[in-house]
Amino acid sequence: MSDDIDERADALRFETRVVTPEDAAAVTAVLLSALDEQTAAEASVDPGRSAWVRSGGAMRRPLEVGPGRWARAGA
Repeated sequence: MSDDIDERADALRFETRVVTPEDAAAVTAVLLSALDEQTAAEASVDPGRSAWVRSGGAMRRPLEVGPGRWARAGA
């Protein structure tokens, strides 16, 4: 795990003239933490259904089944 953190931290490049080691460490910690949270959130989502399909279920009433509930469109 620490090798992964070191690789991700080494991939960051600061485009400014003066960055103290403390500032660089703080920014790096915040960015890596945000990436970890995003990765965890994406892993917890059901990958088999798209966001479009997941959100559609909350917008419609449950289907009612039984005699007389289904009819042809032309009837």
